[in-house]
Amino acid sequence: MAQIKPRSQAQQQQPQQDPQGQSPRPLLNKPLFKSKEPRIQDRRPPSEVMLEKKHWNFKRRFFQNLATRYNYYFHARVKLDKVVKTVSRDGQDNYNVLLPFYPTSLQSQGFSKTELDSVIEKTNMAIQLHDPRGKWIDDCFLLMGRAYFYEGDLENANKTFQYINLTFAPKKKDEYKTVVGASENDHISIATREKRKGFFGRFKHVAARNDAFLWRAKTLLEQKDYDEVQALLNILSSDPNFPHRLDGGLAEVRAYSNYVQARYPETIEPLKAAIDKSRDRVARARMSFILGQLYLQLHHADSAMDKFRDVIASKPDPMMDFQARLQIAKINAKEEGGLARSLEGLRHMLKKERFSHFRDAILYTMGTLSYPGDTAVALGYLRKSLKEGGDNMVQRTLTYKAIADIYYEQRQYLDAKKYYDSTAGTMTAEFVDAATVNVRKTVLTDVAAKQTIIHREDSLQRIAAMPESDRNIFLAKMAATLKTAAAEKKKKDAMQAANSYDNPAFGMNNNGGAYSPKEEKGDWYFYNPASKSTGYSEFKRRWGSRQVADNWRRSQAGNLNTAGNNNDAPVQVSTDAATAAATPENLPADSITAERLAAGLPLTPEKLDNSHKMDQDARFELGKLYYDKLENYPLAIETYDSLLLKYPDHPRKPEILYSLYVWQGKLNHPAEAARYKNMILTQYGNTNYADIIRSGGNRDTDLARKKTISATYDSAYTAFRSGDVAGALAIKRRADSTYGTNFMQGKFDLLEAMALVKQDTLIGVDSTQASRRAVLAVMDKYPGDDGIQQQTKALLDALDHRNELVSYLAKLEIRKDADGGPLVDENISMRYPWQNPQPVLVDRLNGSKTPAALADSAHVSNKIAGNVPTAPIATVAPPPPPKPVTPYKLSADNPHFVVLAFQRVSKELMDEGLNQFTRYNASKHATDKIEVGSFVLSPSETMLIFRIFPNEDKALNYFDEIREEAAISIIPRIRPSDYSFFVISRDNFILLNSTKDLMGYRKFFTDNYVTQ
Repeated sequence: MAQIKPRSQAQQQQPQQDPQGQSPRPLLNKPLFKSKEPRIQDRRPPSEVMLEKKHWNFKRRFFQNLATRYNYYFHARVKLDKVVKTVSRDGQDNYNVLLPFYPTSLQSQGFSKTELDSVIEKTNMAIQLHDPRGKWIDDCFLLMGRAYFYEGDLENANKTFQYINLTFAPKKKDEYKTVVGASENDHISIATREKRKGFFGRFKHVAARNDAFLWRAKTLLEQKDYDEVQALLNILSSDPNFPHRLDGGLAEVRAYSNYVQARYPETIEPLKAAIDKSRDRVARARMSFILGQLYLQLHHADSAMDKFRDVIASKPDPMMDFQARLQIAKINAKEEGGLARSLEGLRHMLKKERFSHFRDAILYTMGTLSYPGDTAVALGYLRKSLKEGGDNMVQRTLTYKAIADIYYEQRQYLDAKKYYDSTAGTMTAEFVDAATVNVRKTVLTDVAAKQTIIHREDSLQRIAAMPESDRNIFLAKMAATLKTAAAEKKKKDAMQAANSYDNPAFGMNNNGGAYSPKEEKGDWYFYNPASKSTGYSEFKRRWGSRQVADNWRRSQAGNLNTAGNNNDAPVQVSTDAATAAATPENLPADSITAERLAAGLPLTPEKLDNSHKMDQDARFELGKLYYDKLENYPLAIETYDSLLLKYPDHPRKPEILYSLYVWQGKLNHPAEAARYKNMILTQYGNTNYADIIRSGGNRDTDLARKKTISATYDSAYTAFRSGDVAGALAIKRRADSTYGTNFMQGKFDLLEAMALVKQDTLIGVDSTQASRRAVLAVMDKYPGDDGIQQQTKALLDALDHRNELVSYLAKLEIRKDADGGPLVDENISMRYPWQNPQPVLVDRLNGSKTPAALADSAHVSNKIAGNVPTAPIATVAPPPPPKPVTPYKLSADNPHFVVLAFQRVSKELMDEGLNQFTRYNASKHATDKIEVGSFVLSPSETMLIFRIFPNEDKALNYFDEIREEAAISIIPRIRPSDYSFFVISRDNFILLNSTKDLMGYRKFFTDNYVTQ
């Protein structure tokens, strides 16, 4: 085989000879492969690329729809339906109040964010990967919007539903742009017509756009945009193209809209329509129960009974079935002789096995029906309800609160405090009466603390007053009792520990009920998820929602003794008193002896005086708490009477007597009030309290105290003028407790009467007689105060002519000018001398007034004295009203406004300025969120308000900036002489709005603020 010898480099470079003898051609260095041109990567999603393909034939349409539906849409829908169905309130609804319209709410949702994010991701992939002309794309968008809705992302949900309504709106071929909304048969139509006639029409795919309208309405309701929802529902209800298959959903959304706005009478009709057209058995049962509750609220017992029977007939979940039966029993109990029948029916339900899980609720209902007829029986049923246990923490919370309310109404405040503590420990943040429970718990904590001090000190003083031999015997018996109790407790704890070691569920009540452990033998407790879940539920049932902390078994304020304050009762010493009587060291109970108990008794004069002082202070504060916080006047009087009986030489006896005088007057006991009044005037005639009774005066000379009291009154008056009547009353009552009787007591009492009159007016109560009594009480209390007498007479005159004023205001018509502004008389804009100071004509030689000024003064003096000449003098105007008081104050940390006040500027220019400042803030201060709005201070004074700045420095910085920019670029069409800027705090703005003294505040601003 011949070898191929490689050519030399010279031979390789030697050009080849042409066969015909022509000159050789040079070799070209050509590449073996042609280089590829750089390719631009297409980063568009596949959906956009597919949209460029013009051919949308049957084959392409079939496979695209098939892949979109079963690869993505089907799995996303199944997952979303599973999340919605599995997330419920687990029977934790409070059926004693109006149920939430839906079993879950965005405020208390338990939706799995991970699962909802998965739904959003799947639908997004379906939209990005498939042809947007497919008929399941809009369904994917609808699922995405629903997932955002359940996730609480209302903004994205609203945008998604809006996108569906705009993008998938029907469009004609010759239209360049889709137009949503058309006029059809004299009706506005925004819906998509669905062609589903005939037998096969039922199986046709329907567009998701019409469903998106209803979901957008739900989203807007959660965003509290009620006006837009109402407009949308009105259009859909009259839309000829809106499909009948969604009539039930439309009625449901309309009912939900009225329900969340507390327009309950308007909720009934759409709710009835939603129930009739609903195909969801669970939703239909819930709406029927809500409708029954609404009928009960409107006192339609027969209709409510029918709806609760419909609930039972629909076979709902066991809890709702049981609650419907309870509601029927409550309705029957209100009839004559129906209470016994209802209780007998509830006892029969207790015996049935299917209601075994609801025995706590049955006993609770029996207790509430028995009260107030028989308090002892009611408390017995409620305590049995607590012993039954159960996994419904809402029911346990209701039972605790029912017992606390009974004790509260019976004025057994220590027992009420304990059960309010338990209620607060088990209730959730969304519990309906959470605010009431927290307020009463706080107040009763203070009351319990004072009562504990009183009882403890009283017990210690009784023991110290015993003869020494009797005292030693008593303390020895007490020490023995404590040791015995400690030994029994130690033995009981040891037995519980042994049971806990033997029982892997830690000694729970395993009686085969709801909390029986479902574990296999041989598994350690913490390795078994079922046992851990059971233990957690049992702990929560017994102790409620407890924070992780030491000593979690304790109540939040400790267990307090409930003994009374009867001074004639036999000697009773509680465990708290025994502990206080022991040595200061924290000794265990089994180490306490009689000698150590005796060491803590007030046996020396110093200790006895200290004990008496603590007892006196506690009784004094307790009386104030009863009057101010609990408004229990008889108990407050009883407390102060017992205080004076035990301590007749109390250091604050004049104040106590005056309080008793006022409280007896509140209860309309004139004889008792007169007795205390006589005691003050005869025994303490030189005190402030006697001065107040005589003439309303006061000898308070402490300047610092006067300043504090004046500031408190200013805050109460400001709250009253701004419409916060409840806040003004609270400040007044707090001032009574803090300062007692003070030099401004008359003004405080007058303000309280005015607040009560305004409160009755605001709530629409026709209580003219009650308002008159409140005003007359102030008038009678301060007969020597001319100012108070004048104000009370004006109030009484207004109350006497109340109907005429209401009728006049109802018929009053406001005329408007050509610009749309109110047409007012010219004299309304008259400015008084302190608003536009005028020069006084003075003789330059001797400084006296000119003859013209003296003549005017003489005329005014003669007019006041009644010596008016017969010929009228036209040049002299009537005297102006008194100068308004404008107590403006500097407060750097108070929120501030920047104000632009206009002078002689047309409405067109003011509106233009408002728009220009809005644009300026959007471009220059987008992150600061500065809002600007117009404000009419008076018919002649209009201004723009820039709000709200957290402090004075921020407001002044913006003031300096905008003052320079206004004339240059923002409002160049308005002359600088026609407007002015100033900065004002929120408190000062409230005062300015009440006094209308704009010139006075401008002077205050000029004198006190330093600007660049």
